[in-house]
Amino acid sequence: MYNLSTNIQIMGILNLTPDSFYSEPESSLEMKMEKLLGADIIDVGAESSRPGALPISSDEEIKRIGVLLPLISQNILPQLSIDTYKPKTALFALQSGFNIVNDITGGNSAEMLDIVADHNAKIILMHMQGAPTTMQNNPLYDDVIDDILAFFEDRIGCAINAGISHEKIIIDPGIGFGKTISDNDKIILNITKFKSLGFPVLIGLSRKSFLQCNDDLPSERLAATISTNTLSMLNGADIIRVHDVEEHIKSRAVLSRMFSKHSGELYGC
Repeated sequence: MYNLSTNIQIMGILNLTPDSFYSEPESSLEMKMEKLLGADIIDVGAESSRPGALPISSDEEIKRIGVLLPLISQNILPQLSIDTYKPKTALFALQSGFNIVNDITGGNSAEMLDIVADHNAKIILMHMQGAPTTMQNNPLYDDVIDDILAFFEDRIGCAINAGISHEKIIIDPGIGFGKTISDNDKIILNITKFKSLGFPVLIGLSRKSFLQCNDDLPSERLAATISTNTLSMLNGADIIRVHDVEEHIKSRAVLSRMFSKHSGELYGC
């Protein structure tokens, strides 16, 4: 039985980092933005969270984000998400036209939750075991699905207690963040269990290493990304976070047409 959402959103990834695990061959901001045309949300990252990545300061994050401010002031961008776990960076972004905070620590900072609540913004609570520098060093769970569900119950409670309303919360089980290949596979196959918590579910798997086949590189994983995101959408994902926006817009449109006449019209195919 499929559980296709009637309101699937595509989140395009905009990396402003020099050390992302997948760097597009073009380097200019204009060319990167062109690849994101049609995205419902743009997720802006100014610090890499790839396995083994070292943190940078909030000031450096803010400096990198600054290149977007002219585009934001022209109101030519869709919803903007800031991919950060630092309260100072989140505050700057929310004061500069962003409306979502994508926090890989799941709102671990009380200050972060207060900032999001004060700005009536949305927050993405992601699950991560450990930290980027160490998260892939033999991650272990009693039961990966149950453990992540328990994590979300705790973090959702903290977010609501901080004054963030129910409809402003999105959950992300954190594909590749302290997970084995088997863990990632189980998450994709059990999205409905996360949906049972009553919040939109975001899946971010684009070109990640668990999709590797025959030692291929991130640049060679588009087919695997699209097929696995298709499975994610069929299993109920509400938001898919991707590098390749145009390809996923087409995939969403055809998939939705097959399962719902109304959704097919909504997504333009």
